Order: sequence, then structure tokens, then C-alpha cells
Amino acid sequence: MSAYEKRLREAGLPDTDLGGCSGGLADETDPLLFASVSGAHLYGFPSRDSDVDLRGAHLLPVPALVGLGEPEETRSRMWVRDGVEMDLVTHDLRKFVRLMLRRNGYVLEQLLSPLVVRTSDAHAELVALAPSVLPATTPIITAGSRSRSGGSSRGRGS
Repeated sequence: MSAYEKRLREAGLPDTDLGGCSGGLADETDPLLFASVSGAHLYGFPSRDSDVDLRGAHLLPVPALVGLGEPEETRSRMWVRDGVEMDLVTHDLRKFVRLMLRRNGYVLEQLLSPLVVRTSDAHAELVALAPSVLPATTPIITAGSRSRSGGSSRGRGS
């Protein structure tokens, strides 16, 4: 069992394929930049009947972003896999970054969750940018670290 799989099991996640399951993440129509676990499993208090809350970001194609119509920036989908209810909510990258730059805790939690079920190079780049949008005293815990202080001290008189 890999360290990643061990982390998911320690969080109480069900023994099911979260990352590539048919009817699940594999069926997304636009590229999924990342998906991470949120909710009861992330906070450490899942029950036997807890659903699995997945959150992340997707990339809309250019034709959906240009023109007079508003694109579907947020998508929500539910399915059942091996008797477990899965709930996926993703934002288009443009909306995700807009929220991230406003220091939105909801998207920062998704981005920095140590329970990642799908990742990409774009996800790694967003994670690398996260400390620059947080106050210098904010602790950041990610899958590859225990804790580190985020942000920089520029403009804070030091």
C-alpha cells in the first residue's frame, strides 16, 4: 500500500476506487485539474454512512469562455460507487483562481487538502502559489509536509 493510499485509509475513506472509477471522476467531460477529499473524512469524523465529498477544479474549453453567454463555472455531480455515495463539486479554473486570490477558505482548503485523489501539473502550480495569497502567519499543511508557514513578510514592516 502506497503512502497516499495509507493516508486515505487513515482518514476513514471507504475501500473503493476514488480516482478513476467509471461513473465517477473518469467520466468528467472537461479536464479535471485536481480533486481532493473534503467534509467529514478530511476533518476526521466520518461515520459508517458518510458520503465522500470530493472538491476540485476543472478546465473549460475556450469556446465555453468566449462569447456573450455565461459559462457553467461550477459543476456538481453525485453517484454511488461500491455502495458509497460520492459527491463531486468543481469550479472552472478561472472561478477557482478568482476565489483563491480573495483568500476564500473553501477553495484553499480544497487546494491544500492532504487527501488528493486526482492531481496534475496545474494543481502543483496552484499549490505553489497558495502561500503568496495567505497571511505570513497562516500554517499550511499539505500532503507532502507536516506544517509550514505560508506567505511572505513583504509589506509587513519586517
